Amino acid sequence: MKTRTFVSILILVFAVLIISEGDATEKRITKRDYKFVSDTWINEEYNSRAILAKYELHRDGTYDSYNKTSDAGKMYTGHYQIIDKWTDSEGNIWYKMHFWFGSILEDQPNYYELAKFSKSGKDWESIDGKFEFPTELDESHVKYDIYYRQE
Repeated sequence: MKTRTFVSILILVFAVLIISEGDATEKRITKRDYKFVSDTWINEEYNSRAILAKYELHRDGTYDSYNKTSDAGKMYTGHYQIIDKWTDSEGNIWYKMHFWFGSILEDQPNYYELAKFSKSGKDWESIDGKFEFPTELDESHVKYDIYYRQE
């Protein structure tokens, strides 16, 4: 009887570990996440505003940004890091990302971004915060931006 109870408990523990490992791996950030976000992102409407109109996110965690979509000269270069991810009920992929200006990663990122990539992968909406991650994506917020994958 004791052996049967021990084996039952052992099976239960392994089942819980397997299930919890499945949940943990779903949230793990992989090269695939960097591949998904890497591309050229533009918003033609920002060409006439004081907002960067073009970003190039690279798979290696670096980025280049431009004042206008037609600019050849970079405005900023830097690094980004995906910190967290989840998928909402509509299939959109959300990320919490850190961004640094320049080539050196400092302890403190220059800004914290809450980003939503549409299910289709064609839209990138975001809000950034200076000291912490924003808690919601409010289109009326002064820091709200939207970019479209360049085709």
